[in-house]
Amino acid sequence: MDKLKSRLVVVLLILVIIFPVIITSAIPVAYGAEVEVTGSKNQNQSWVKGILMVLLSYLVNHFTASPEKVSRIDEKPLIDVGNVDYKREVMGFYVNWLSEDTSSYESLQENSNNVNMVAPFWYTVNPDGTIESRYGGHQYEVASLARSSNLSRDNNLMILPLVNNNQQNNMILVNQETRDKAVKSIVKLVEENGYDGVNIDFEGLPSWTRDGYTAFIKQLSTQMRKKRKVLTISVFPKIGVPLSMHGAYDYSALAPYVDRVVIMLYDNHWSTGPAGPIAPIKWVEDNIKYALEYLPASKILLGIANYGYDWAGDGLGESISAKRAYNIAADRGAELLWDDESKSPYFYYWDDQKAKHEVWFENSYSLEFKLKLVNKYNLKGVAIWRLGNENNLFWQTLENDLI
Repeated sequence: MDKLKSRLVVVLLILVIIFPVIITSAIPVAYGAEVEVTGSKNQNQSWVKGILMVLLSYLVNHFTASPEKVSRIDEKPLIDVGNVDYKREVMGFYVNWLSEDTSSYESLQENSNNVNMVAPFWYTVNPDGTIESRYGGHQYEVASLARSSNLSRDNNLMILPLVNNNQQNNMILVNQETRDKAVKSIVKLVEENGYDGVNIDFEGLPSWTRDGYTAFIKQLSTQMRKKRKVLTISVFPKIGVPLSMHGAYDYSALAPYVDRVVIMLYDNHWSTGPAGPIAPIKWVEDNIKYALEYLPASKILLGIANYGYDWAGDGLGESISAKRAYNIAADRGAELLWDDESKSPYFYYWDDQKAKHEVWFENSYSLEFKLKLVNKYNLKGVAIWRLGNENNLFWQTLENDLI
């Protein structure tokens, strides 16, 4: 308290005595073109002003306290989460279009005990704020499976349908009336079908929609919480990804309004680019570290791939499941190789037209290294894109290594 009083006294002295003197002495300098002064007088004023400025600087630096820096969520890293003890979660993305050997439904049937949330790719928000069904829409078999699973397990298997964006509907993020309609449509969809919540997967958003997207999620969060429903979002990573793809996601601003954030850490190399690892481990870890500066670990689900791409020459890469990658290698007699830097499997083969193919994919071995990062940084869990692409060893690794 004494220090505070002395500092206040010093500040008052500066304001009452020194500051007026400086202003007075500075007037002739400021209005030199209008006030006639002699060279000697002007030099004296400059000399006095210089001495006073030094004295003022000394008093300010030594007798006044600089304000403490205000801590904000986007300034304080949250990597050190201590020994927070919570059960890991697994989200499985579900699609209707896969073939029998990569069926999301069969995968969910067989592995429902290892899944906490299923996010079916069923709906799209139209430009006018209404909801449209996608790929066959709601499947009662999934709802029935979830209900039956919930009777035989401690934790419920939640259904959080994925709602994506029509690429023409950016106006719902900047037009209040359309945004209101979209929020009402989503909440109505969740309530009428008895869903546990929703996964918002808006992609391809221009950076200028950043504030609009945050406002949309905030508004939706308010309504979902009133209904006691879960709100999750899927976002692009920030490191090694163009601003045009990730600029709309303000991690720190979104954090208070969502229950889980899926960071889609895959497609580091994808169909339209050169061949390479889908999710190199350093890229994954760099993005985890970045995300933890803005998001609590307890809300992050690490997006995990179980697929790959088959690049032929200079052509586009074809998306293939991990199962199919193994089948191709076996059929073509290809040697499975391992890239230790990226912790990824790959192989080469030649087709019937003698064209060389390069295949990179994600499997149970690359998964093991991703799970180590989940455990290392105490993330809440993982989100698998997508159910049905994986083999049994994938689930064994998940069950054994996600601790």
